[in-house]
This record gives sequence, C-alpha cells and structure tokens, in this order.
Amino acid sequence: MDIAAPSLVPSSYAIRSASVREAFGKLRGVNGNSLAARRFREIVGNLADDVGGPDKVSEPQKIAIRQIATMTMRIEALQAQVLTGEFVDDEELVRLSNAVARLLHRLGLKKRPERKLSVPEYLARRDAMRANGG
Repeated sequence: MDIAAPSLVPSSYAIRSASVREAFGKLRGVNGNSLAARRFREIVGNLADDVGGPDKVSEPQKIAIRQIATMTMRIEALQAQVLTGEFVDDEELVRLSNAVARLLHRLGLKKRPERKLSVPEYLARRDAMRANGG
C-alpha cells in the first residue's frame, strides 16, 4: 500500500532529506527510496524542524521523533484501511494515537494557538469581506 504520493513531496525535500538522514542516520536494511522511507523522513524532518532543526536534536529527542514517525505511519495506514472499508482494530488506532500525543507532549510540541488579528488586520479583513458581499 502506498503511504505517500510522490506529488506530495515538496521540492526542497531532497536537500532537507539529506540533512535529516545525516542527523538521524539510516535504518539498516531499509530501501531509502521507497515511498514509506520517504514519508518517514518527511515526518522526521518536520518534527525535527519543530524542535529546532535536525542538527540541534538531542539523542533522546531523536528516539522519540523516530517513534512518533513510525507510529504516525501506522496510524495513516489504519486510516487508509478505514477509508477503503476494511476492518480496523479500533483499540490499536486509539492506543497509537494516544502514544503519539504523549510523545509529542514530551517533546514539547503542542498545537500552536491561533494567532489573533490586530485591530488594523481585523478591520481590513472585515472591509474586504463587506466589499465582496460577505
């Protein structure tokens, strides 16, 4: 089953992928060109960026990030099965989701609060909506 479509891979992916590979190492016996490996590196790279960049991640953070990436890919596979009407172990999906949430919290990654608009931004947005009939 395809984990990620090649069209979803950003153009700067190859450069960042190399820095992620250097910082996190290569998994033994894994074809690094497979869709799954590329998706793994994408998740790892995004999380490493959120923590401060691949070169600033400590070893315990690397371990947690790899675990999160692995579990996230499993969650995505289960979600794909749900969408195709296949049976999914709901408890496994919930356990994995909870484990990812705990690891993200341990890394200090939380949902970013929505940025509030300044008064001038609010007024500009309001005026634009009114001008467009909204």
